[in-house]
Amino acid sequence: MGRKINLNSNLKIMVAMDLTKMDAILLNYVSFLCSVWGTEHIYFTHNIKQYKLESLQDSFLEEGISIENIIDKELQRSIKENYTADIPYTILLTADDYTESILTHLSKEYKIDIMITGNKNELQGTGALNQKLVRMLDANVLLVPEKTRNQLKKVLIPTDFSSASANSFEETQILIASSKGEIEALHVYNIPSFFFPYINTEKAIDKTKKQLKEKVQQFKKRYKLTEDIDFKYMDRKEFSVVEAIEEHAEKGDFDIIVVSARGGNKIASLFIGSVTNDLLIRNRRMPLLVIN
Repeated sequence: MGRKINLNSNLKIMVAMDLTKMDAILLNYVSFLCSVWGTEHIYFTHNIKQYKLESLQDSFLEEGISIENIIDKELQRSIKENYTADIPYTILLTADDYTESILTHLSKEYKIDIMITGNKNELQGTGALNQKLVRMLDANVLLVPEKTRNQLKKVLIPTDFSSASANSFEETQILIASSKGEIEALHVYNIPSFFFPYINTEKAIDKTKKQLKEKVQQFKKRYKLTEDIDFKYMDRKEFSVVEAIEEHAEKGDFDIIVVSARGGNKIASLFIGSVTNDLLIRNRRMPLLVIN
């Protein structure tokens, strides 16, 4: 499990950069986060695959040019142009064939609270690295899409009423304290359609909602959640759970989705919850914070 976030001790944030147009988006967003989160230090990191480093080094060897120096200068240029916060930062360059492994190592070494990485769609890249990071890191992981806005007013937390889900509420309340954001919880349910010929549909839905209201009260009481958190229920019908979450998030114009890395299933914690995993690989229009 990741460490509890404590704004009194301030956050240590690591930003994974890849020398693409995504870097400017991440730098702009982390600058905003520094204005609403208590932040102690930022670590901008870039890993170049070892085999690529060797091949590139050979091509520049005659001119005596260091690939590391070229990358460092490019990172510094991008940071100077796009990072506007006054929080001190460090640039970390590494060379390893496994980016997820080196980021995991750096995260532990520097006691990182939140790892920020790009969640690409139109730009070059895939979500495979993000899935691996969520599995391997102790830190929380924040995925930032290409089109995002610098705002943290409306937060959506999908919940299955598990203890892991409750942890997401606790962390989120801390993170939105200074921005005075509002949290809305969403539980997605489904009544199998093959029951409908045999039961009264309206009664089934009313009974389900009544049971969910009772479950919410038990959930709030058990995990000491504040009463001002609004809980919504959504019958997913023909949608998957993730499709229902995304539809609700987009209609509600939320700024960020927060989920737990682990689902309610008690099986080994090495596995990402199925809903979280599906959210990681789907394209979204808003940031996704995964609480480890």
